[in-house]
Amino acid sequence: MNVKHVNTRNIITKTKLPSADYTVNPYIGCTHGCVYCYAEFMARFSGHNDEKWCNFLDVKENYDFPTDKFQDKTILIGSATDPYNHFEKQFEKTRSILLHLTDSLAHIEILTKSPIVLRDIDILSRMKNIAVGFSLSVSDEIARITEPAAPLPSERIEAMRVLHSAGIRVFAFISPVFPLFSDYQAIVKSVEKYAAYIGFENLNLRGGFRSRVFALVKEHFPQIFQRFISIYYSKQAFYKYWHTQEREIHEFMQTMKNLPYKMQFFHGDAKKK
Repeated sequence: MNVKHVNTRNIITKTKLPSADYTVNPYIGCTHGCVYCYAEFMARFSGHNDEKWCNFLDVKENYDFPTDKFQDKTILIGSATDPYNHFEKQFEKTRSILLHLTDSLAHIEILTKSPIVLRDIDILSRMKNIAVGFSLSVSDEIARITEPAAPLPSERIEAMRVLHSAGIRVFAFISPVFPLFSDYQAIVKSVEKYAAYIGFENLNLRGGFRSRVFALVKEHFPQIFQRFISIYYSKQAFYKYWHTQEREIHEFMQTMKNLPYKMQFFHGDAKKK
């Protein structure tokens, strides 16, 4: 892993994401090795054109940290990196950012795959408007293939339980819903006691990682390879499959009593009917 420190002018940036007004990414790069990672496009915008994604990590330093203009705004920590990647134990950049935001009037959301966040319960418990989300997609067994260096999903669910017990608001983000692999019903049932709400995002294969995902499925799950690629064979097939999945998720969530949920299918795409 090539780790270096880089100067960054401003750590908080505006975003067009549907669920946030601003984002904070303490690092460029990640350590989890998720086969479906959409953030690898950051490599070409950060001087890493010749480096493989997940082989480098830039630690942001010397940034301005304005804290007086975010009242009633949502700040998402971890939109293009995991703020609790393995090196956060060493550099504590996310912890430092949370200390800056402790008295903020903004709504702060953290998105992670790591129980390292439990280290910061002392800060999180003092924050006025905080929610910690955990990305979940597949079972432990499949995650060892699709997310080889990330903490196991079961470890994330246990971290949700601990945070919930500490009085900290948590949510589950089922992302990506991985076709033929994600048992979203089992995931929802495993976190319903802890989650304030559930988010759903579909696997939208774009760019270089499309072929990488196809190759992984062909190697490890050849018996369903043809079914899997047929979902992405054409735009028509893609939208037909995911609109069906979207409807089924809506129907299932209606059975989960009063558990709120958010659908973020077709993010960044024009939704086709």
